[in-house]
Amino acid sequence: MSEHTFVSESEIIKKNILFEYIRNQKDAITDLNGVSTEITLISINAAIESAHAAAGICQMMDRVLNNMMVGNCRMIAKLIAANALSLNSLDLDCFVKWIGVDEIYITDKNAITVGSNKMDALGWQFPDDPNSQAYAFRCLLNENEGVVTQPIRIRDLDSVMFKFVGVSRLDQPGIVQVGLKADSITQYQSEIGNVFGLLATEIRNLSNKVSSSVKIIKDSTTNIEKTSMNHYLPLINES
Repeated sequence: MSEHTFVSESEIIKKNILFEYIRNQKDAITDLNGVSTEITLISINAAIESAHAAAGICQMMDRVLNNMMVGNCRMIAKLIAANALSLNSLDLDCFVKWIGVDEIYITDKNAITVGSNKMDALGWQFPDDPNSQAYAFRCLLNENEGVVTQPIRIRDLDSVMFKFVGVSRLDQPGIVQVGLKADSITQYQSEIGNVFGLLATEIRNLSNKVSSSVKIIKDSTTNIEKTSMNHYLPLINES
């Protein structure tokens, strides 16, 4: 076997290995394009789910807030029954900040407010008009362990949007009620909605990065293939 023949066979082997690598690279690019498409579809679905989630956030938040606020009311009722909570407005103002609500209302057996962190609410009576917002809480006067929860509504006291939850007093007939401003609740809802939106955005960004990387790899592979074809063209013709 001549030296020229040996070199040619060696070059042919190198050529075959290189072109096999290029074919594998093209297959990988095809797979990556498929992955990029799938990620794009996931980002679209995530955006759709974000919209669905935003619609369900209000209901979810209402259930969560009901549980939290009922727990707060029951704690307050127990503290009052144990003479462990001052009904002074300044003391209650510190207390509402500690438990994370905006307002507290504690009434006597006549539904007259005797304790609140809002001094101007003292003496205010829960109305007996069935059409009023606060009327629903009057039933707590006749119950031992009653619970009333309300969605966000315009309250009777000053027409401000609030969510209220109340329980019966334990030491005597009366109402223990806590309230959250609608602004506070919508802020929580917005923050949760932003999480879903951010997820959709990040997935879309990932899809764009994968597409960009695939294009770079594809262009590089094409250039390698062209250069290889030019270099090995004589051998290709021979074979």
